[in-house]
Formats: sequence, structure tokens, C-alpha cells
Amino acid sequence: MRHATLLELAAQAGMRVPTALDGTHSFPPGSWRRFQATYDAARSAVRDEAALRQLVTELAEDAHHDGAGWVEVQVTPPGYAARFGGIVAFTELLLDACTRASASVGVGLGLVIAANRTRPPWEAMTLARLATRYAGRGVVGFGLSNDERQGRCGDFARAFAIARDAGLLSVPHAGELLGAASVRHAVDVLRARPRCACSQSVESCSRYARAATSPCGSRRMRRPYRCGSSAMRGSASPSGPMTR
Repeated sequence: MRHATLLELAAQAGMRVPTALDGTHSFPPGSWRRFQATYDAARSAVRDEAALRQLVTELAEDAHHDGAGWVEVQVTPPGYAARFGGIVAFTELLLDACTRASASVGVGLGLVIAANRTRPPWEAMTLARLATRYAGRGVVGFGLSNDERQGRCGDFARAFAIARDAGLLSVPHAGELLGAASVRHAVDVLRARPRCACSQSVESCSRYARAATSPCGSRRMRRPYRCGSSAMRGSASPSGPMTR
């Protein structure tokens, strides 16, 4: 989300922008609660269809400016359901916004439906079924986000199996707070298809995780990293820049 857009949407909604979103704030490692609070504040500024379409179009424009040809936008529909008529209505609106933005800007946009680690597994299975409903029609993957210290990967295995059976990619976030061992666990338990968002070049996240947690792993490869994608372009994360 562009900072100017955040200020614009917040003003339209009569919402006070938190100091942490003034565009200069950074988060020390491990400050997940503060990060999540500011993420939620930014999300709350997206209150109607016009704002959502503006956000998606600007995301595509910025990605095109950065030289990207394909962007995967991750979203957890329950966070928007109350303002957009439920998770189905919101998902369909977002898919339409992605289709229109992609056509007008010339950047491919795919949607990753993500479950929330802090919510019960049954909600994850509901979201996995929602994702399968639109497999091949804009939804390309199924993810898992929020504080990885809460909720075990195994609790969400059934949800990921539902998504995989429909041909969707398994792209959970992992490693932000618990390091490479957490990434390896996500790869093994959820059969994750890793997307490395760190600044280092590695062939695969599973190989990275195994090297980083083995006695012979190099010091350079012991840095935690993030898998997945984010709808919040340019947001600060506890462990570094979020994926664009």
C-alpha cells in the first residue's frame, strides 16, 4: 500500500493513522505484535469497493514499475468479510479487481487465499474449500500467515491437503520468528512450495532450511527468511522487507 494512499483512505474514513505508519517507522526483530497491529490498522482503511480496486490497481502499477511480470497477492478473506458481504463476496470482488488491474496495467495477478494461524483449523479448512472453488479462475495457492509461534503446522495439514488436491500451490509463511527449522517443518508437514523473500540467493527453501539447521550449514545461510507473498506493498516486517 502506498503511504499516500493510506493517508487518503484514512482521511476518507475519518480514521487516525497510527504513528507507526508515518512512513519512517521500522520494527526490531521479534516485534510481531506491533507489526500485526499496524498491519491491521492499514487494512481497516480499506472500507469499500472503490478503495479495494484502487489498492489492487496501484499494486499492479508499482509492480510493473519495478519490472515484475507476475504478482501473487495473499489475502485472508475473514479480515474483510464484515465490510464486503462475507468471504465469498469479498473473494469474488478481489478476483475481479485483479482481473481488471492485470488487463489495464499488463502485469499478471494471482490470488493466494491464506488461513490465519491464530484461528482454529476448521476455519482454515473453510478457506481451503473457498480457494478450491476458484482454482483455475484466479486463485493459484493456499497460504498460512500471522504469528508462527501460535498454531502448529500439523493442525493445518488437512486444509493444505484440500488445497493441493485442487492443484493449488502450498505457500505458507514460515521462518519470520522461528528461523530455518520452522521453514523445514512447513516444507515437510504442509508440503510447502517455498518462495524465498530474503535477500540471499538459494535454489529452494527446503534445501536452505536443511543446510541452515545442519552442523555443516554455512554462517551465511543461517539467516531466517520468509516464504509467501503479501498484499501490503512496502510494509515493514519484523525480519525485513515483505515480498512485493
